[in-house]
Amino acid sequence: MEGISFIVSVVALFIALGLKKRVEHLEELAKSPVHASRQEVASGVSMASEPVSRGDVFQPAPFEIGVPLSETAPMEKPSLFDAFGRWVQEDWLMKLGALLLLIGFGWLVRYAFLNNWIGPAGRITLGISCGVLFLLLGWWRIQKFISQGSVFLALGSGIVLLSVFTARFLYDFFTPLSALVVMFLSVVFVALASVRFRVRSLSLVSLALCGVVPLLTHAPTTDYIGLFSYLLVVVIGATWIVALTGWRILTPASLMVVSFYSAQHFSGFVSKDSDILLIFAYAFTAIFFLTNVLGSIRSSEEDPQTDAITAAGVGLFLLAWVMSSAPAEWQSLILVAWMIVFSGGAFFIFKTTAKRVPFFAYAAVSVALLASATAVELEGARLTIAYLIESACISLVIYAALRDTKLALRSTLLLVGPAILSLESITAREWRYTVLHEHFFVLLLFASVLCGLGMFFGKRIDREHVADHMGSTLLLIFGSIYYYALLWLSLHAGLQNDDTAVMIALAVYTIVGIGCYFYQETDQLSHVRAYGGVLLGLVVVRLLMVDVWNMALAGRIVTFFIIGLLLMSTAFLWRKKSL
Repeated sequence: MEGISFIVSVVALFIALGLKKRVEHLEELAKSPVHASRQEVASGVSMASEPVSRGDVFQPAPFEIGVPLSETAPMEKPSLFDAFGRWVQEDWLMKLGALLLLIGFGWLVRYAFLNNWIGPAGRITLGISCGVLFLLLGWWRIQKFISQGSVFLALGSGIVLLSVFTARFLYDFFTPLSALVVMFLSVVFVALASVRFRVRSLSLVSLALCGVVPLLTHAPTTDYIGLFSYLLVVVIGATWIVALTGWRILTPASLMVVSFYSAQHFSGFVSKDSDILLIFAYAFTAIFFLTNVLGSIRSSEEDPQTDAITAAGVGLFLLAWVMSSAPAEWQSLILVAWMIVFSGGAFFIFKTTAKRVPFFAYAAVSVALLASATAVELEGARLTIAYLIESACISLVIYAALRDTKLALRSTLLLVGPAILSLESITAREWRYTVLHEHFFVLLLFASVLCGLGMFFGKRIDREHVADHMGSTLLLIFGSIYYYALLWLSLHAGLQNDDTAVMIALAVYTIVGIGCYFYQETDQLSHVRAYGGVLLGLVVVRLLMVDVWNMALAGRIVTFFIIGLLLMSTAFLWRKKSL
């Protein structure tokens, strides 16, 4: 009773939310200028303003004469929450009754079993017969009333599943294979009805029931090869429905079902059939990938959510299987091979349709697979260098393929990952006693790559695009910071006297700051002048707040004299005459 009360409450909540949205939508229409203009021309000018209904299928109303097409409100695709709310509101009493009937049927079967009204074979036969009758009733009803027929079909399949499960659990009537076949056939009937009458929600219901079927066979031991063979049949069937109807939402839904049964293998579970199951995983990945790629090419409308979710899900699914089941010595090669496949698919989609969402989705999956393969083979400073080179190459490849400087600059955000890893090189213990080591080359390469990318993209940006110039400028700034850190650490590691190292480093910083501050093209590149001023300010703050207390008196005197002379020398540098 608590469960029934909860379900009724949920249904009532959806109905209330739906009514609230309808009222708000009508209020917005009443306030809109388009609605006002329609009211003005309604007398004799409007052809038809109300949709004509036939059963549950509505015919769209023709447009109204006198209202420009540009003023008509665009059709917005409802969200998943709104779609579910509308489904609940439509014939909600019948759907609630079907749910109560299914619960009551389960209690009736239990009561009949406890009181031994009929024999075990008769009980199971009665249950399956009732399910079949509801399936036939649903097929007949759905021809005129889509919603009602869908409910009867789902109810009939559910009764068959419960009856077969009861036969397996209590009486051991069926074998696990025969029980699987009987339940699967009932679900296939629902799937065929969804395709025949073009009901997408019913196809999702049939897919969900297919996912539940293996749990109801009550097998004493799990046959993983048989289980994944069954899942492969389900996925192929879902792919067939996608090919016939274009309902691409079935692809991520199928992926969820397969991932559910694969989850235990991701958590360290070792099976004697792991090698064969890994081949199944490759087959699932190929099917999902090809289905989504071909769907993106064939579909005239973009579905960014489905593309992104499917691409990310397929990539994670493949990565989890490879890392958990593939031999360690082959993992990197397998990941690189699949990276080539995904990147090729991304490029093929873009060249064929010019759609950017699936291109970026599969390009991101390719990058993730490449990063995973690199992490398998390398570690420490070598991993940082590899990530740095890969990230820079990705930005250059994007620019070369798309000729989009703005997008290529955004892709440089991939450098954040190796930048975090480079912190280990900045704080490495090797800086205490030597200069030339692997961390030295990490910082040198990082600074060179950042400055190189900044200059490369800076020369290819129009002067009017200030935001893009800021991106290339930030690359140059962060590259210079790495150069400064490299100089500071190298001087402290190579010189015995820390005061001398500080003095040389600050002198170099000051010279660079003066050079940038008095850069002759200040009218065009004012940020260079600002950069030089900030750098000089930091040097002075360092002198007054830190070095004046830490350095010995002799080193303090020499340092202050050198920095002061350098700053005073700016009085003799070239500058524009004041008016």
